[in-house]
Amino acid sequence: MLIDASLGTACCCGPVPPVPPAQPTEPDALYVQMSTAQTSIARGAALPLAGTVRQFGNGLSYDAANHAVTVNETGVYAFDWNVLAEGGADGVVITLQSLDGAVLLATSGAPGGTADTPVVVSGHTVALLRAGTAWTLVNASDTPIDIPVAGAAPAVFAASLTVAQVGAQ
Repeated sequence: MLIDASLGTACCCGPVPPVPPAQPTEPDALYVQMSTAQTSIARGAALPLAGTVRQFGNGLSYDAANHAVTVNETGVYAFDWNVLAEGGADGVVITLQSLDGAVLLATSGAPGGTADTPVVVSGHTVALLRAGTAWTLVNASDTPIDIPVAGAAPAVFAASLTVAQVGAQ
C-alpha cells in the first residue's frame, strides 16, 4: 500500500489519481435566437437576440432589454454563437463581452458578406464566470452590419446563442 502523506490518502495500486473537476449539481443552459431581420446594427451595439428563449435551470437568465445573458451562479460556462450577417468589405466581426464592455471573452469573424452573399460568423468559448456578471454579443466590425433572415418557417434563422454550464467552481 502506498501512502501519500501530503494528501492523507492511500492507494494500493500506485499514485493517487487526480480528482476530476467538480460538476454542476444542476446544469443550467439557455438558448436565444433571432428570427427576424435587423438592419444597421452599429459598431459597438449589442446584437438584439430577443426571439425564442429556452431556459433550463435557474443559473442563467436572459435580459431582453440589454440583450445580455446574466450568470446567476458562479461556474464554468460554454458559449456557442452563429450569426448570419452582411457587412462591409472589411468583414464582419462579432465579440462576446461583458455588458459594460470591460471584459472581452472571445472574438469571431468572417470576410465581408454582401446582400447577395451573407456570411455566417460562428464562435465558441469556455470561461469561469462569477455570479452577477452579464455577457452580450456585440458588432465589432468597422461598419454597421445587417442580419438577414434565412430559411422558411419553422426553421427561420438569423442568429443564435447557446450558453451551458459545464462545470462548477
